[in-house]
Amino acid sequence: MAGVKRGGGKPLTTKAGTRLDPEVERRFTEEGEVGFDPATLTRRHAGRPSLSGRAGHSNRVDLRVDDETYEAIRRIADQDNRKVSDVVREAIRRFLEGELTVLGRRRVG
Repeated sequence: MAGVKRGGGKPLTTKAGTRLDPEVERRFTEEGEVGFDPATLTRRHAGRPSLSGRAGHSNRVDLRVDDETYEAIRRIADQDNRKVSDVVREAIRRFLEGELTVLGRRRVG
């Protein structure tokens, strides 16, 4: 039977918060040796939630900016207690809204 490493005097726990005492170890070992019903497993989705509102991945845009631009973005993010990526997304969205308004008013030809 495989045991659980002990160290640091701190009680070991699972991600779900279950304390790993000898009884829990015994049950996990029996379950592993006998097998388990996959239907009892909880499905977990990996990764971040999609920004599009649909299932699947959001599109990703990687870009580089100069130090001055980055520091301005970082200051806004810090002031508003937001992530840099959220500030950049909002700036791009606002820019595109303005461009679409201008484009909608332009004459073709």
